[in-house]
Amino acid sequence: MGNNNVPRPAQQPQQPQQLPPDLRPPQQPRPRIDPDQMPAPVQVREQDQNLFENQFFGTVDRDRVPLATTDYIGLDQGNSNPRYMRSTTDKIPFSKELADIAKFPLGLVVQPLAKRRSDEVAIQVVDHGEEGPVRCTRCRAYINPWCEFVEGGSRFICCICSHANIVPSWYFSNTDMSGRRVDIEQRPELRYGSVEFEVPKDYHSVRTPTPLHYVFAIDVSAQAIRSGMLKSCCDALKVALYSNSLDQRTLPSANKIGILTFDKDVHFYNLHSSLTQAQMLVVPDINDVFCPLQAGFFVDSEQSRDIIIELLDALPTMFQENARPESVFAAAARGGLQALENLGGQLFIFQSCLPNYGADALKSRDDKSLYNTDKEKQLMQPQNEAYKDLAKECVQKAVCVNTWLFPKEYLDAATVGVLSEMTGGDLRYYPNFDYTSDALNVQYQLDHDLRRETGYDGILRIRCSDGLQVIDHYGNCNMSTYTDMELAGVDEDKAIAAVLQHDNKLEVNRGISFQCALLYTTKDGRRRVRVHNLNLASTSEIADVFRHGDADATISIILRKAIFDLQHKNRKDIHQKMTEQCVQVLTAYRTNCASSTSPGQLILPEAFKLLPVYVHGAIRSKALLGSDMNTDCRSAGARLFNALGVKELVWALYPRLFALHKMESECGKQGIDGYFKLPPMVRTSFERLETTGAYLLDTGYDLYIWLGKSVPSALLQDLFGVPSLDQVNPKMTLLPGIDTDLSHQVHGISRKLQMDRAHYLQLHVIRQDMDPLEFIFSTWMTEDRNAEVQTYVDYMCVLHRRIQEEMKKLG
Repeated sequence: MGNNNVPRPAQQPQQPQQLPPDLRPPQQPRPRIDPDQMPAPVQVREQDQNLFENQFFGTVDRDRVPLATTDYIGLDQGNSNPRYMRSTTDKIPFSKELADIAKFPLGLVVQPLAKRRSDEVAIQVVDHGEEGPVRCTRCRAYINPWCEFVEGGSRFICCICSHANIVPSWYFSNTDMSGRRVDIEQRPELRYGSVEFEVPKDYHSVRTPTPLHYVFAIDVSAQAIRSGMLKSCCDALKVALYSNSLDQRTLPSANKIGILTFDKDVHFYNLHSSLTQAQMLVVPDINDVFCPLQAGFFVDSEQSRDIIIELLDALPTMFQENARPESVFAAAARGGLQALENLGGQLFIFQSCLPNYGADALKSRDDKSLYNTDKEKQLMQPQNEAYKDLAKECVQKAVCVNTWLFPKEYLDAATVGVLSEMTGGDLRYYPNFDYTSDALNVQYQLDHDLRRETGYDGILRIRCSDGLQVIDHYGNCNMSTYTDMELAGVDEDKAIAAVLQHDNKLEVNRGISFQCALLYTTKDGRRRVRVHNLNLASTSEIADVFRHGDADATISIILRKAIFDLQHKNRKDIHQKMTEQCVQVLTAYRTNCASSTSPGQLILPEAFKLLPVYVHGAIRSKALLGSDMNTDCRSAGARLFNALGVKELVWALYPRLFALHKMESECGKQGIDGYFKLPPMVRTSFERLETTGAYLLDTGYDLYIWLGKSVPSALLQDLFGVPSLDQVNPKMTLLPGIDTDLSHQVHGISRKLQMDRAHYLQLHVIRQDMDPLEFIFSTWMTEDRNAEVQTYVDYMCVLHRRIQEEMKKLG
């Protein structure tokens, strides 16, 4: 490395230090066909954004539904916004035979609390008092815009089961000549596809609805102290509760918090505002954990502000001499459960090492000799049933567990993650945690998790018109019955997938209705039902099924099914099955909708032309990648994908790459039309990167700035304030604030990208051929070859060859 105190002149760039071969990005073979001829999300997403950018999307006028990645303004006309519910096709096959011909899964992805745009109309709240919402007496579907009023308004026909219901006298209204109720303008539930009903006491569960309560359980074992995890969690909780300035509150006074810590024992803290400092109560019997406080454990974060801040500041010092390696994760979870058992709420557990003490201690079982073998799937299964049983108890008590893992070594995420998976929580994973570089990540994420729209004690059911039934559900939930998903916790970031199947033929001339109903308790303690409705046409034409398909929703369901199979099937077989399904979908289109074209041409359906690149991206994702992938990393990735909304998922499968050195002046700024201008996207391949360029990559988890080895000195000066590549600090986690146009633009783009994400985007700066992290960056070049998967172009060649083989069999 050169002397940083002696900058080199721009005309004599330093020769970069060469990395060893095993850390260099893999060399890509020259493609046999032009990659520019292959469909890529870059052009498709930008075209779709341009189509919807300056106009409303009316939810009934569904000739074309915006892609999940498109930023649009939804106008609820009686169907729910696609942010809340997407179907794999907007033209439902009228029969099972027709659906089987199409080959892609028939299903829905619902995100019931999804975050809306600030300029969209808020979901209306409807209160019918003690009568409660009007429902069908046969199928129990909620009244909605697609119900038909007949006999002068005295009856309504349910759009789900076609039952003719008597309209309650208190809800009666006359109808006009078209059957439209004269009071419809005063009835949001008859105008909008998404509404929320206040519900009476008979909708309550066994517990009285109360504002959300939080328990924060923090590991204070030796590893937590050494890694800096304890200090990071205390800092993050302080910032999340009181903001960076420590003069604002995040949680309303009705939302109470409690804090406990654990190593070999579990420690509860009395935070009552009348005390001068927090009091610790130790529960040494970890096999019979109980909450030793009747009052003072749950407190108003503002009233006990000084005591909480003092405790969070003191905890790292209090335990700094702690040499205990033991950590009792399950006992801490039971402690939080005991505190919340009569209330329900959220439990955040921060864990640094393998739970290695007590009756529920886990053994290290990460045997690398099992990787890429038939026995590998055992590592993706929970180690024992104890954690599943604990998760079920949490569900019964409406306690949602959010598990934050900070391992230096194997921690068995497959087992401890069960609590979050079954209760509707998050599994946050920070391997090789470093306080210096990762503390901001933890702060942002915890702040987001406390501020987002959140509910608890939920039950979700998806209803569909006669002739269809839901056969599978995927997501972070517990299935207590065949139809009901129990959600101890639910928030704006979580999505559920449902697979549909015909049990009878549908009427082609009749709309097909779907209804997602979420009964839950809001953050402020109100018991409500949020209802999303979707009414689609059915068809007997296979071309219509494909023309109105949704590749974003389709890959979401395909990937969730693959993640479910990880515990039961060989991973390579899962890869093969996903590829085979892609081949079948494309062959079905070719055979039934484009049979007159030349067999040598690769013909893709317009709506599904991104399906191959998404399947290719899924196979090489952290959830499904093999080689030497740590099973903790894979398990964490699988649970993340299983809960992601469609937009976040497809962004992860094909990330956004921007050329910073080619930006126009308006990029990184908000235009007069309200839209934020991003630079044009670049296809994710090393062959697209210029050695004189600077690129920004958004993976959904990280932001990488890649600097070519011949990048101009002027660009480095404008962005980093240094004239040469060797003076750029590769360990920076925040961009320097420099008063230049380029710096303002890149800061603006970074803020916009972060606003679009539910996860913190950790910044990494990479200099070509100089920094080891370039290898990780290269794994996000999703069109390139990696250890297990061929290039995207080669993958398309494989698909094309397989399609031709299938057509020969059929022909």
